[in-house]
Parts: sequence; structure tokens; C-alpha cells
Amino acid sequence: MDLKRVTQTLIVVFFLQIFFVVAKAEEAAITDADRDHWAFTPLQRPSVPSVVDVEWPQNAIDGFILSALESKGRKAAAAADRSTLLRRVKFDLLGLPPTPSETMEFQRDTRADAYLRLVDRLLDSPAYGERWAQHWLDLARFAETDGFEHDKVRKDAWQYRQWVIDALNSDMPYDRFVTLQLAGDLQDPASACATMFCLAGPDMPDLNEQDLRRHDKLNEITSTVGSVLLGLQMQCAQCHDHKYDAISQLDFYRLRGVFEDAVPAMKRDQPVLTLAQQSQPLTPRLYFRGELEAPGPVVQPRPPRIASLMECSDFDGGNPRQAFAEWLFDNKNPLAARVMANRVWQQHFGQSLCENPSDFGVIAGGPSHPDLLDWLACELRAGGWSLKHLHRTILLSATYQQASSLNERDSSDEEEYACFPRKRLEGEVIRDALLAVSGQLDYCYGGPSVMPPLPQELTSTLLKGQWQASPSEADHYRRSIYVFARRNLRYPIFDVFDRPDAGASCACREQSTTAIQSLQLLNSELAFVAAQRLRDRLLSEHAADLMQTNAIMNSLFMTTLSRSPTDRERTEFSRLFESQTQSLHDQLLVACLAVLNSSEFIYVD
Repeated sequence: MDLKRVTQTLIVVFFLQIFFVVAKAEEAAITDADRDHWAFTPLQRPSVPSVVDVEWPQNAIDGFILSALESKGRKAAAAADRSTLLRRVKFDLLGLPPTPSETMEFQRDTRADAYLRLVDRLLDSPAYGERWAQHWLDLARFAETDGFEHDKVRKDAWQYRQWVIDALNSDMPYDRFVTLQLAGDLQDPASACATMFCLAGPDMPDLNEQDLRRHDKLNEITSTVGSVLLGLQMQCAQCHDHKYDAISQLDFYRLRGVFEDAVPAMKRDQPVLTLAQQSQPLTPRLYFRGELEAPGPVVQPRPPRIASLMECSDFDGGNPRQAFAEWLFDNKNPLAARVMANRVWQQHFGQSLCENPSDFGVIAGGPSHPDLLDWLACELRAGGWSLKHLHRTILLSATYQQASSLNERDSSDEEEYACFPRKRLEGEVIRDALLAVSGQLDYCYGGPSVMPPLPQELTSTLLKGQWQASPSEADHYRRSIYVFARRNLRYPIFDVFDRPDAGASCACREQSTTAIQSLQLLNSELAFVAAQRLRDRLLSEHAADLMQTNAIMNSLFMTTLSRSPTDRERTEFSRLFESQTQSLHDQLLVACLAVLNSSEFIYVD
């Protein structure tokens, strides 16, 4: 480009900047009709409806579910059997399969409070935080690398993951849990790493324009906070007023202003992992069309107007992040409780009460059971924002304890909770289950991430040194939550079973069905070694009499599926063991591989 063209371009940019500085940003007023949308109405505990079948409900949740079913002339499914319920709740809370001894013990426990005692024991396990942390890390778009071309490692990023695990295990109240992730550096220096929630998304430290990098990061923080904590799709408004929801461009930049002073000036090739208040206050402003080169009027840090049912004067005096956290959990604000109660329900049932758990706007589908959602939100608040209290309430309901199938099932059964919705395990849980049943899983708690070995065809696609297998073999068998989270290369079984790439907040994972999933379970070294180790475990347990193939079959099914084999399965496997063409070692290996590749192994009823 010649000097004349450069000069002309600079002149145009100069006058555009002048225009946008003096231009006014206008926004439509929030109307009563806007505030009548269900998500913004005040939160009040609804009355539990009466039902005809008064014997079925175990708690208030069942009243809402059964009332809706009875209004359509329907009824709920029978209760699940003990082994099914144990497998369901242990995978749900801990992400691990029951052991044969656990299954037998629970089946024999005839005490009236046996299930309650089981739920409490699982909630008290350190594995609970390891399981439920991943749900939050999906929302936080957590990974330990920057992404993009170079995908550089973020040293010590694992500390945020560990903070989340520890916080969940200690049952840190949800309001405190979120407040520390927004303003931990202001409240407790030891919790400063919690604010990595805001900065955990992808980044480009090598960008030439570091001001643009910071600008993009602030916009990304604003969008994430809006969707994760408020259930509002704010990102649409960074360039223009939201097309459907009552969210203006000014609303977007007011919310961005809450974090303006906490994101420092960026330095090339240096990651920014935690928020920290700056000594020199920065001036929040709107940017027309979202462009850094088009600054607009100054704005005051504020939450979105549509979500504000109270005065926001606290934002003017103290720190805006602290004020935002206090506003978020004020009793007059219905969003935080509704959004999180809905997320907990979603993870237990595999489906949200709302169509999109991160979008409570006017276009997204509203809740299928609005009174139930509000009751759960009120229960979360009344329980001191204890997530474990909400878990316990849901798990003790008859709705959760239903069988997953009916004699005559139709497509609406799961949607209306006339039975328990069957769920496929996530890739991380499938890996942990393979390692657990084969006796390989290392239950060591906490610490830095580990790198299990990868196939050479994968490591060859990475830059030198981007994936080096951990030197300790025990680390290769740690729980999946501790496997190094790289944006540009997901661990194979995680990848094929739909783990998100952490490029943006993920509220609900996709569930694809592909041939590659079957190949991963049948042909991967992970699955084949698990089958070998499971075979060796069974042979060791029955070393005294290897001719008792019926007992070996029982152990195989109890270890992997938490039940005894059916008559048909006994017949099929007996034929295998009676074969004279293979040794018992080879026959049993085939049997183990077959069970580990069954749908029942990767689904929970």
C-alpha cells in the first residue's frame, strides 16, 4: 500500500473516531411487558399441588411431577430395583461404578433409611467434588492452554480446577462459590486463583495489538458471566441491541464495566490468569459495533436493566465486582437461584427443565414445569445455597428413584418424567469406569495435571513437547478430571464422546452417535488393556477353581454392570467357555471385551 493510501486510511479512521465519540447511544426503555417474562418475575415458593396417588410422592418434587402427569391421565413408573438405583446414584454423584461388595451390601440393607444413608455417604466422598467439578469447568470453558495456533501452556492453571474440586467437596455455599470467582482477590488472597473463572477462556498472548487482546477478553468475560450466572445471552449485544431480548448495547458495556478495572493491560506472550484490582481506575465505555477503534460514550458499571429489580447505587461507591456479586445473590434477584437450580436438575436427569440452561430469554423455550423450577430455586436459597442439600432433595424424590423404562414407552415419557431418562456416560466417566472395573484406577486426590500416553499418530500432529507422557506410570491411571486439558487436542476417548473444546462456555454437551465411538471402545489400547486387566482380576479371584465358569461369569457381570447375568447371557457365555479352540484366558478376554463394549456399560438406567 502506498503512502497516499495509508494517509487516506488514517484520515478516515480519525474522523470515524471523532464521530463515534460525539455520537449518542440510545436504548429502548424496559417495559412492564419485558419484566413479565417468567425469568424476571419475583421468586416466590409455590404451593405443592395435590395429587390423587398420595402414596407415591416422597417429597415436594414428586407433587409437581405427578400432578402434571395426572392432569394428562398418566402415572409414574415403578421404583427402580436396588442395583439399578445404586449404579445410577453412584455414577451420578461420584462418576464411578459400584463395586460388587457395595451392590451386595445395598441389596441386603433392609433398613428404612438405607437409601438416605447411601446418598449421604456418597455426598461425603472426595470423589463427589472430582465428579461435579467437571460440570462447572465446562461452564467456565476451562483448559490449561491458550488455544489457537500455538496453544501455549498456562502454568499452574490446574490450581483453579483444584479450587473448584475442594470448594464443592466442602459444600461451599453457592453464593460464596460464585462471589470468590468474581472477586476472590478482594476478599481472601488465598482465593485469588478462583477468579480464573473469568479469564479461563481462549486467548492470544502473541497478538500484535495487545489493546485489542484486552478488548476481546473483556467482551468474552461479559458474555460468559451473562450466560453462566444470569442465563442471558449477552454476547449478541456487544455490537448492537439484542434482537429479541430487552438487552441493549449499553447494557452489555455496563456489565463489562464491572470488570474493566480488574483486567490489566496485556503484555505480549504473557498469560493473564487471575483478576486483580488496578491502581489506576479505567473508564468503562461503549464501543460502537464492538470495535475497539470506535469508542462511544462513558458508561457506569451496572447489571443489565432487565434483570435489575432493585436499586444499584452500591456500584457507585465500592468495588463494582463486589457490588455485582452482592446484587447477584440479593433476595430480590431471581436469576441466580433459578439458573443454578435448573443446572443441578439438568445434570441429575440428563435434561434441563428449560430448553437451554444458559438462555432464559424470550425466544428460548420456557420451563416445562415452571412451579417446580421456582420451588427448587427457593429450596436452594432456603438451604443456605448448599448444593449438597439440593442434590439430596432431588435424589430422595420418587421421581429420581423411578425405573427407566415402562411396558409401553412413548417419546414423551422421559420429557415428562414418567420414568427416569436413560443417560449415556461422558467420555471422562467411561474412561474412569474402564480403569475402575479393571483394577487400574489410581484414586490419588488433587495435584497438578497428568498426561497419559497417547498414540503416536496423535502426538505427531503436535508441536514438539506439547504432550509428554507423565514419568510415573501410576499417573497414567489417575481420574480423568486430572488429565491435562489441552484445547487443540482432547484425550481420544473424551473427544469421541463429545467433550467440548473449551472455546466457549458449554451448558449442555452434545450427544453424538458415531462409528468412531465403537472403534474407540473395541480397538483402543485403553479398552483392550482394561479388558486384559479385568480378565486377570477375575482369574485371580477364582484361582482356587477355574472350572467354575458360572461363578466367573457372575463376578464379571457384577463388577461391570452391577447385576447377575440373565439366563440368555449365561447360555451365550457358556457356549464361549465350552469352546475347545481357545484357552480359558482367551475365552475370558473375549467375554470381558464384549461386556465392556456393551451399551449397558456406557449407559445408566
